[in-house]
Amino acid sequence: MGEEAPGARVTTNEWPDAGSTPRARSQTLAGEVAVVREELDVLLAELDRRRRDLLNVRLQLRRHAVGMTLTALALVGAGVCAVWLGVWHQRRRERPRAHAGRLREETSPMPEHPQRSAGAPTMTGKILTAAASAAAASLVRRGLGRLLEPQRDISPGSESGRDRGSV
Repeated sequence: MGEEAPGARVTTNEWPDAGSTPRARSQTLAGEVAVVREELDVLLAELDRRRRDLLNVRLQLRRHAVGMTLTALALVGAGVCAVWLGVWHQRRRERPRAHAGRLREETSPMPEHPQRSAGAPTMTGKILTAAASAAAASLVRRGLGRLLEPQRDISPGSESGRDRGSV
């Protein structure tokens, strides 16, 4: 408590010497404004220097050459591993033993994994299912609306008969 950061000043709304003239107060304010402007100029110059350094590609390559090299090597290594695993898996699936195992499972009366042999729904099947579901929901909604709707009197002299345009 009571500690200030470097360059921070406590300001108040009271003038240091309340009996001073307006000219003295304006000069004091002008001096404070000049100090703040100088501090802002220093900060702006630092920000400008950092911006130039950040956008300088050659400088960034020089500063971060090791990290960028390791990152590039890691990406290339991950790509090589992914390709190698794909090739290895494909070769393994093409072996005669793997073919025999898949043939045995496909021809057995009760497969070990029924979800694999059950055909996945096609896009057409999905669309037809969604349409049928929407139609059923519409019919149910319409039927419930008629059941829950109060019975209207549609005789010519009734109020609801006039609403319908009959005389």
